[in-house]
Amino acid sequence: MRLPAVVLIVLMLAGNALAGDPVALRLESLTVAPPHQPLAVVDIKNLQDGPYQGTVTLEAPDGWRIAPDKQPVSLGAGETKRVSFRTEGGLNLAVNSYPFTVSASAVTKAGGRTIVRKQNISCASAPYFKPTIDGDPAEWKDAIPVAFLVGGKKTVLSTYWNRRQFCILVAVEEDKLVRRGTSGCFDAVYVDAVQVALSPQDTKTGKSPDDEANRFEFLFVATGSGTNGKCFQLAEPGMKLAEAAKCRSLDGLEYEKAQAAVSRTGSITYYECSIPFRPMRSKIRPSEGREFFFSVLVHDPDGTGIRDWGQAAGLWPSQRNALAWSKWQGAKWGEKPPFDNKLEWGLCSSKY
Repeated sequence: MRLPAVVLIVLMLAGNALAGDPVALRLESLTVAPPHQPLAVVDIKNLQDGPYQGTVTLEAPDGWRIAPDKQPVSLGAGETKRVSFRTEGGLNLAVNSYPFTVSASAVTKAGGRTIVRKQNISCASAPYFKPTIDGDPAEWKDAIPVAFLVGGKKTVLSTYWNRRQFCILVAVEEDKLVRRGTSGCFDAVYVDAVQVALSPQDTKTGKSPDDEANRFEFLFVATGSGTNGKCFQLAEPGMKLAEAAKCRSLDGLEYEKAQAAVSRTGSITYYECSIPFRPMRSKIRPSEGREFFFSVLVHDPDGTGIRDWGQAAGLWPSQRNALAWSKWQGAKWGEKPPFDNKLEWGLCSSKY
């Protein structure tokens, strides 16, 4: 399986909040395929010390219809709201990248200038299917690939679901794969890996070490040789964020209920994994139309460093959170913490 020819997620620099901007804007990923009339959701945050009143306007890709395309918004100081627009006429694109433009205009001149953000967003949803976890990506042709670029290297996220499992394929373009030693010792100081977090839709990441984690968090690494892979559980709901923030050894964190296989073809490493729904069912129930939060960190320490889906999906710089991801021995963390792990994802019957 070759990486799909995709339009990579690109965020326009003009979309980042600048000093003096009254509001910050972000478009969430679609969680329903375009032909099924998904909601296009705009996050808007008031950056002012006082209230903000204005109008949010959304412009969709060619051929799409949005009615109405304008909505009023009223925000208190520092408040964030989600503004939803119903879409019609959308068509699936193989590249799974849809260009939108969102703007916010204040009611009065005192509210500041019009803010415009151009953003390509993806459909982030998992079709129903049960793949064989063997490191062979051939079964993933009916998934909905979400691609982004970091340091000139491509990452493609694909997901499936069935009544028992949430399945993930992460295709990582990288110069080489650094495995974890089978004896429990690392083959190198740093190790390549994929780190994922799943959370119920109505949760927020705490900001205090005393807060409880509300996420299921896992790490997938290549071990030994061939397609050998292993899953480790790093966090679960009820765990203190202070405990997750410690840099822990992976020894003793093995999660045998999950399956993982890691293969490499040319310059592409494929992490194929499945996580059972049963331990998560009280928080995330598998059913068509279900929405939840899902995010991914790709660890490529000898190449691009950390590749963060949160950054690619357009989270604001203020949404970096050192407590959003668990620390583990063998990871090479950057000077800045990763972005929050609360990214929109959905479950659907198929991509068609």
